[in-house]
Amino acid sequence: SLAASDSLTPKQAARLLNLSVSWLAKRRLAGDGPPYSKLGGAVRYDEVKLRKWVTSQLRTSTSGP
Repeated sequence: SLAASDSLTPKQAARLLNLSVSWLAKRRLAGDGPPYSKLGGAVRYDEVKLRKWVTSQLRTSTSGP
């Protein structure tokens, strides 16, 4: 279950990631950004899943996917 304290608004998630809110919105539209939920129309990010997503983005080379 998602505790309210673990639920981040797009603004809070962007601040945590040091990215823009618009970047997150574009990634939601493209479907390749961090996982999110929509609760009553409001977008929310789970902090634990957000951190796991960041870890999954680690790369060792600029070539390849």
